[in-house]
Amino acid sequence: MVSSSSLVNCEELKHKEQPPYSILTKREKGYLAVLISLTGIWSTLSSSIYFPALPILSEKFKEPASITNVSVVVYLIFQGLGPSFMAPIADKYGRRPSVLFCLVAYCATCIGLSRTNVYWLLVVLRCIQALSIAPVISISSGVVGDICPRSERGVFVGIVTGLQLVGQGFGGLLGAGLVSGFGWRGIFVFLAIGSGVVFILALILYPETSRSLVGDMSVQPKRLVNLSPILYLPTIRSRLVGNVDSITPSTNSKLSNAFAPFVIFFKPTIFFILLPGGLQFTTWTMSLTTLSTSLSSKYDFSVIKIGLCYLAPGLGSLIGSLASGKLLNLIYKQKKDQYDEEIKGVENPPIFNIYKARLHICIIPSLIAIACYIVFGWCIQYRVNIAVPLIAAFIYSTCAICIMSALTTLLVDLFPHQGSSSSSCINLMRCLLGAAGVGVLQSIVDGIGEGGCYTIMGGFCAIGTLVLWFVVHQTGKKLIK
Repeated sequence: MVSSSSLVNCEELKHKEQPPYSILTKREKGYLAVLISLTGIWSTLSSSIYFPALPILSEKFKEPASITNVSVVVYLIFQGLGPSFMAPIADKYGRRPSVLFCLVAYCATCIGLSRTNVYWLLVVLRCIQALSIAPVISISSGVVGDICPRSERGVFVGIVTGLQLVGQGFGGLLGAGLVSGFGWRGIFVFLAIGSGVVFILALILYPETSRSLVGDMSVQPKRLVNLSPILYLPTIRSRLVGNVDSITPSTNSKLSNAFAPFVIFFKPTIFFILLPGGLQFTTWTMSLTTLSTSLSSKYDFSVIKIGLCYLAPGLGSLIGSLASGKLLNLIYKQKKDQYDEEIKGVENPPIFNIYKARLHICIIPSLIAIACYIVFGWCIQYRVNIAVPLIAAFIYSTCAICIMSALTTLLVDLFPHQGSSSSSCINLMRCLLGAAGVGVLQSIVDGIGEGGCYTIMGGFCAIGTLVLWFVVHQTGKKLIK
């Protein structure tokens, strides 16, 4: 079940990283992590910020809720597909030009959405909006792989992935405020202005990090599109030594093409590791959609009150992003130290099990999240005091971020020179499953209620957790062999 390329990358773990992996200091890496989080947050934010506007759009365009939900479904579909095509370009031609192009296209599309007067055009522009900005999330993971050795990736992937998914958690609150104050068009005006400001910041501050172009970042890019003004600061300029030996050689040509994400995605081990994360993300996205619809119909909440309820999943996702990175690094260090101790004096030691080291964190959060999804569904169905489902939403949001961070870190570890392509696989799995879940959500709720809906989804997540445990266990046995 373990591919030869994965084994090769795992074999590399037996060797110490050769310093410096990057010329950036830890503080500079932190600043860059925040910047790339700001560029990627618009993808997840554009999904959930839209939820509070659904009832208003249904009334505005005189369409039933099942039809207006289509604009959510198509966004998720194209959010999943977009990175699969752009990520290989970023891996080959550089992160910086890819991110700048995505931000410009996204900003222009948001302006168009703010002026839309017909529903079909809104749906079409939502597809373009997702296609234009979603690749930035995958590119961000590639950047972390460029600048951080494995021993540091947990923290930085956790920060970047978590802060970007914070947009998913807090989007509903922000959307409610914008809809109440400026109408549904205010959402897209805000997104256009915000992404425009971030584009200017990225234009000035976002450096090229692709190791095939700049190595450990001590080599100045040759192409103008890869040059950043920040490179001319004395503190950075003095470290550009032009050491061409630091440039990472081209990787396996089999992966270095437009279909690289799909080659990785359909590796059996990778597919069945991603599936549980996709199911968790799907159930999480469905629950965020439920907050925008059921709280209005069952609790008779205003748009502002519904928005305030999104504080719970928002805070959960924020805490999850901060905690998961530190836990990933801590567990990795413990497993690696234990491995190093066990192989002392062993002539043919087994390969270090990176799968277990990274995915160890997933099992318990998965089980906790499943219980909270079920509690959330039944509490909403029977109109239990709103505090109970919101506490459940806080907990499962924290758990969902931990799982996503672990999966992203593992893929960057396995395919460090295709960081953008590999992490786009996570996006593909979670967004396509999320689109399917949101697409059938209303039909399931109408048929068996919120309680039955989230009990079924909890069951799917439980099966996914068993699959994850089995794959990691079997992978570990094969690595030992």
